Amino acid sequence: MANLEVKNLAKSYDGKTKVLQDISFTIENGELVSILGPSGCGKTTTLRIIAGLIQETAGQILVNGKDITKTPVYKRNFGMVFQSYALFPHLNVFDNVAFGLKMHKLPKQEINEKVTGILEMTGLSDLASQFPAQLSGGQQQRVSLARALVTNPEMLLMDEPLSNLDAKLRLKMREEIRKLQQEMKMTVLFVTHDQQECFAISDKVLIMNHGRIEQFDRPENIFHHPRTEYVARFIGYDNFIPVNADNREDSYHIAVKGTRLTTEENNENAKVLTIRPENIQLNADSTENTLTGTITGREYLGQSFKYTIHSELGDFQVEEARQKMRSSGDEVKLTLPAKHLHPLSE
Repeated sequence: MANLEVKNLAKSYDGKTKVLQDISFTIENGELVSILGPSGCGKTTTLRIIAGLIQETAGQILVNGKDITKTPVYKRNFGMVFQSYALFPHLNVFDNVAFGLKMHKLPKQEINEKVTGILEMTGLSDLASQFPAQLSGGQQQRVSLARALVTNPEMLLMDEPLSNLDAKLRLKMREEIRKLQQEMKMTVLFVTHDQQECFAISDKVLIMNHGRIEQFDRPENIFHHPRTEYVARFIGYDNFIPVNADNREDSYHIAVKGTRLTTEENNENAKVLTIRPENIQLNADSTENTLTGTITGREYLGQSFKYTIHSELGDFQVEEARQKMRSSGDEVKLTLPAKHLHPLSE
């Protein structure tokens, strides 16, 4: 498996439309890294440039220290799995998986051994003689994955591979992909717009916005310590308190409209404070980081209730797990725990 290094990658069309700007990151041998972002952010373009399907405007791509920027796609030895399964309808499962090996003109016995082995590993042995039209969506995607793996690629590139599956099947397939990746110690670049899917299987996550990298880190670090307001909003932070230099008492205390707030993180460069809805406490036995508010909206979410609460610092979104829903118009005390109140500088 491979170590991938992307340096200062850029892509523009007609010299004007900038699709990618200064994209740099490294994937270590055996890591699964996901590129996460909304449609049009540049994640698929990044993957296709790495695959060799699109030519970059500037930058370098290195695999194990070797520059492959100008290497043709067929010489890059990457396995690719896309949103469409792209199976040959006239070939059965065995022959679909064997197709790449036959193109490389491997001996028949070696092809049989490799295909048999990968079909067993991906749970497809009993379906070897079936044709694509006889398979479910999950089975077809598994065939596509087996075909990409059978050639023993240096790296696996996956572009929205689960987007055509229903929710239950997506969950099962992402677990299978992660299990295979760890068993085979594969280096994988996985493109998705699904945050939950991405955080569940990735060693690291690269979040993109308008052709730029917003944050590249481990999932838990991004979840608990977003670097920018864009990242915070993208991963579910709904509450933002604007601050400026006049509000700052010291590196850990800020006074906003008469409310004194403490942060555990240094807030010297903070332009906004943010906290997730589920981390705000209502009517807690606390005197730190507290303010009063009135419930102006409420929703039932199944295992919790979500409230809109108006306060002197603006409206807050709060999620609370309890058996009985609070009433509109109720006055409540909000506590913003310091460990969950994050300063953002961008």
